[in-house]
Amino acid sequence: MPFFKDNTIPNSWFIIIFGIKIIVSILLTAIYSEYYDNRDKSDIFKYFDDSMAIFEAIKTNPIDYIKMILGLDFDHKYFTVNYYQYMYHWTRPYSSDLISDSHIIIRFNAFVRLFSFGHFQVHNVFINFVSLIGLTAFYKAFKPFLANKEKVLFYAVFLLPSILFWGSGLLKESIIFFALGLLICHFFKITKQFTVLHLLITLTCIMLLIYTKLYLLVALSIPMLGYLINRYLNFKKPAYGYIISTSLFIIAVNVSPLIVPQLNFITQISNKQQAFSKYISSVPTNSGFLIPELTNGVSILLAIPNALLNTVIRPFLWECNSIFVYFSALENIIILCCIVIAFVFRKKMNEIQKNIFYFNTIFVFVLFCIIGLTTPVFGAIMRYKIPGLILLLISLLLLVDLDKIKDKHPFLKKIL
Repeated sequence: MPFFKDNTIPNSWFIIIFGIKIIVSILLTAIYSEYYDNRDKSDIFKYFDDSMAIFEAIKTNPIDYIKMILGLDFDHKYFTVNYYQYMYHWTRPYSSDLISDSHIIIRFNAFVRLFSFGHFQVHNVFINFVSLIGLTAFYKAFKPFLANKEKVLFYAVFLLPSILFWGSGLLKESIIFFALGLLICHFFKITKQFTVLHLLITLTCIMLLIYTKLYLLVALSIPMLGYLINRYLNFKKPAYGYIISTSLFIIAVNVSPLIVPQLNFITQISNKQQAFSKYISSVPTNSGFLIPELTNGVSILLAIPNALLNTVIRPFLWECNSIFVYFSALENIIILCCIVIAFVFRKKMNEIQKNIFYFNTIFVFVLFCIIGLTTPVFGAIMRYKIPGLILLLISLLLLVDLDKIKDKHPFLKKIL
């Protein structure tokens, strides 16, 4: 496919990554099979199993199947009685989401059943191709701003352990990579040259994020608006556009509840935290911890430093009690080392690079705050923050001077 062609990275690299992702997905499936005694508690199996209820409709009422796949199931009572009541995870007992994020992965599995005939590993192949498209879109979106750093950009996007591990299984992360990567890629394109195709892809990806992780779209709204302000008002200093967009976001957070009460950002953050706390109290975890209860805007502001600590630095090694948590702690150490290296070997960025640097870091800051404020489980934090890690590493690439590193360590020239 032309989408995977690149003038710097050999096409074979994308093929190899696809193969590695499929191998990792088989490993992840084996780990989940060993780790969970009950399939109903396993994320990669429970949505796969639930999709059977939708797929069975194709035998008796294909129109119902199409409606459920496309989200046109407006007759809620009819579809609940005939299909959704036979699922265990279509509705969740503890959820604060405006829209359930389990529906999209169930629908994906119900669609793939057309080709898989119920064989689980075929679903792994499909979800990995979806993930590969999204990650490639991340690479293509930021490549123009990272001349002579294409190889390291490829490593950062595809080979970070958590991206490779969690982004290769039959999980929502792959769909998130797909939607977020294509959204950012085509958002940048549409600001340079408007086409109907770019617009349709952008709107489709926005809808996918609404149905998977709405808070990702919230975190992305500030940098996207700031980028647009800089693009069309031509500020000499790109920081100005992001200051304006942040100010407008704060105003919107305070005004929107007066218009639509359900859009109360503070209430949504508080409800999400309480829902997660209730969930872990009913489903014991090995990596849960206490976080301050959020009641109002002041409590949220006071909790932000602790939220960033939980997301960026914790778990500490002495807090680890499972292989997954050790995995997260070691990766945090790698990220912190990358941050130190980037500042030691930093270079002066031009205004275009500064614009992208602000775009990424604002997204990462808002996302990590939301995750740290609402999620009292290290394992969940590790998965939720992966999209932020991609943009964080790209920000460090913008900042670092690779030539200085190569001059000091010549053996890295072939790798980097």
